[in-house]
Amino acid sequence: MKVQNEEIKIEKIVDLLKKSKDNETFFDSLYNLYVLIGIAKGVNEMNQGKGIPLEDFVAEREALYENYNRKFG
Repeated sequence: MKVQNEEIKIEKIVDLLKKSKDNETFFDSLYNLYVLIGIAKGVNEMNQGKGIPLEDFVAEREALYENYNRKFG
């Protein structure tokens, strides 16, 4: 499986399924695979320089929170 140049080898998926607990459902496994794909996409974006520094993210989050408090207090 290939996700935007970040390869997810079948061995990773098999390992993910082997690590699943006995009481997990099929949907739990699908969710775990969805998370794995999301992480792979994020890694690829970071490798392409599309990420933002943590300090910028914190500043954006704080500005958004302040705007929310002013509107809905």
